[in-house]
Amino acid sequence: MFDDLRAHLTALDGPWPTKKWPTRKRPAATWAGPSAAPAPPPPPDDGVPDVPAHGLGGDGSLARDVGGYQAVLAIENPLTVRLTYVGSDGYPLPTVPGALKVPHAAEIRELKALAKGVRGTLADERARAEALMAADGRSWRHGAWRREWLDHPVSGAVARGLIWEFQDPDGIWHAATPGEDVLVTVDGRALPVPADGARVRLWHPVRARPAVVRAWRDFVIDNRMVQAFRQAFREVCVLGPDEAGAARSDRFAGHIVRYARLRELFRERGWRPDHRGRLHGGAPAAARRVLDGGWRAVLRYDPAEAAGQGEHVVTGHVRFERRDRRHWSRAGLADAPPLVFSEAMRDVGLFVDAASIAADPDWPDGEDRHHLHYRREAAFGRPGAAAEVRRAALERILPRTKIADRCALDDRFLAVRGELRAYRIHLGTGHVRMEPDGTLLRIVPARRKGQSRLFLPFEDERLSLILTKAVLLAADHKIADESLLRRIRTGV
Repeated sequence: MFDDLRAHLTALDGPWPTKKWPTRKRPAATWAGPSAAPAPPPPPDDGVPDVPAHGLGGDGSLARDVGGYQAVLAIENPLTVRLTYVGSDGYPLPTVPGALKVPHAAEIRELKALAKGVRGTLADERARAEALMAADGRSWRHGAWRREWLDHPVSGAVARGLIWEFQDPDGIWHAATPGEDVLVTVDGRALPVPADGARVRLWHPVRARPAVVRAWRDFVIDNRMVQAFRQAFREVCVLGPDEAGAARSDRFAGHIVRYARLRELFRERGWRPDHRGRLHGGAPAAARRVLDGGWRAVLRYDPAEAAGQGEHVVTGHVRFERRDRRHWSRAGLADAPPLVFSEAMRDVGLFVDAASIAADPDWPDGEDRHHLHYRREAAFGRPGAAAEVRRAALERILPRTKIADRCALDDRFLAVRGELRAYRIHLGTGHVRMEPDGTLLRIVPARRKGQSRLFLPFEDERLSLILTKAVLLAADHKIADESLLRRIRTGV
């Protein structure tokens, strides 16, 4: 029996990549196993990393004359690099003009390669900046911070979209974001220019009061501020009353997740699994992430189905370990620093949110009876931190839309009033229930690029899906899909 299950999981796993990060970003110290000592944290100002500038100017752009056009490569925001061609009329073209394709083919290839390189460096810098969210002790002198982040043509695009904290002579930290030659506070005031030796660190909501977090979220929306990653709207996990004296947390235990998707998320978030441990006579299956300050988070999980019959695992408990010379020793949940605890638990919450079978848009209720009870309970159950952040975003986005008077939010659902029926969209899974009987309504909206110009404060496919469904259902009498319209009218 175990031989069959072992073979099944081996087929699911495939080869584990031997290299995840560029050498420049993660020198030698990726996960090295429990017996290897982790690399010590870098000194406060250990020199400016060798981040390529690609020949860009201080504003993150460059221009070249190609034929009768000017090719302009520019970093528009922390997420976007654009290459355009400006003709004599001054109008930028997003594609290569036909007149340039043959006579200037080599130059066009060079520009496209350059744009690809800039996009890669920008992605690396986004990842490097987000890694700082779990580095509680990392800070810079103000002068070094400017050289490493703000004044760099690529890193600066990331830094200007983030919130930073600056320490004054009295040791008090003040949050601000870089503006045009000024540091702007959440209430719109200019922060006095810090001294060259003043400390700077990345702002994290776990260190801020709830009212301050809400104010920064308003600031991001009001100023259409594009952030390199979720910072102002970052999920925050704090120790629960039942976890204060515990050695492990069962907050995310018992969820059934797609194993292939979970492995992708492990790679993205820097977790290292030893997922077949118990089947090989070892410890229970677990994944680990090394965090700042000699801490490590451990997530346990197990196969969800009998031998060889499924592609799912069940999440277990989360615990923390602390580095003790060359070994890891278990620690209580309350011993982990708040930032380390929050970042690790946030990761696990995102694993559940993204990989749970309850969020499957093609939920095969009548075809697949496996885990049917879990699907029904979790699909409309109490949502996690990711759903709470979606709620916070929707509170600020919906009043700016045409359907504002047809929508209402509670702790689990976005309620939408259509012309034919009323609906409740779950903030965690995006599933829809029709009122008054709670019948499940399956909707798979068509995906069209650029179909909404609505500003979203962070990239989240499910938030976009929820808004798309809300707009559709608020005008349900205009739905053109006859089968969907029939299900709405009949409730079947």
